[in-house]
Amino acid sequence: MNNQRKKSYKIVTINGVKISYLYRPRLKKGPKVSIIFLSGYKSDMLGTKATFLDTLSKKIGYEYLRFDYSGHGSSEGKIEKQLLSDWVNESYFLIKKKLNHPVIIVGSSLGGWIAFILLKKFKKNILGVIGIGAAPDFTNNIIESLSSIQKKRYMDKGYISIKSDYGENPYKFTKKFIEDSKKNFILIKNLEINTKITLLYGLQDSAVKLKTQIGLLKILKTKNAKLIILNSSDHRMSSSLDLNLLEQTIKNMIKGTP
Repeated sequence: MNNQRKKSYKIVTINGVKISYLYRPRLKKGPKVSIIFLSGYKSDMLGTKATFLDTLSKKIGYEYLRFDYSGHGSSEGKIEKQLLSDWVNESYFLIKKKLNHPVIIVGSSLGGWIAFILLKKFKKNILGVIGIGAAPDFTNNIIESLSSIQKKRYMDKGYISIKSDYGENPYKFTKKFIEDSKKNFILIKNLEINTKITLLYGLQDSAVKLKTQIGLLKILKTKNAKLIILNSSDHRMSSSLDLNLLEQTIKNMIKGTP
């Protein structure tokens, strides 16, 4: 556990599990806006984008919260035993209980999926959503890409292992996780919520396809949704160019707020 986490992280118990989070209050000069960062699968609140947004909050002055899902970072739980619904509920709880202003949800990969699930739940209180290589319904893509032999193995073993370019070990998803995720699919129905939405995507992304971003745009029945594509960026979108774009996107969303 590093010094930053030792000194400043807080703990809240959600459904009997201790969840670690870092919170920065709004500065007096800052806009009346709250930002929460939702990380990707097997990432945590000390990742590049999460810490960048913390530094940016000191400069702009917005209220900011980042946290570790159960089974991630310094939060309790084993990742293989958690469900997508657990992470949705943890995100919902923290927005509801810890943030005080209209919210911008910044979601990376898995966090982008959770962001749009939350958008359906909250409807009115979300100022904007920024998806970074958003991966809605990715479990559906995993199952659809299995061969008949792989499907049989999955049914027999009760889990599936997926190789990832972004982790040393394969990602393991249990049948329970995949079945639970079906309750949270968002690409199957139009989302008619009038909020600001920006999708950021890198063409070198080997984890999430461009057609997923297009599919997401199609279900978003709002005039305020757009997709920005960077030619040389990958799934992480953590280069200085990517972070500058993220900063500008946030400033554009905040523009016009009190």
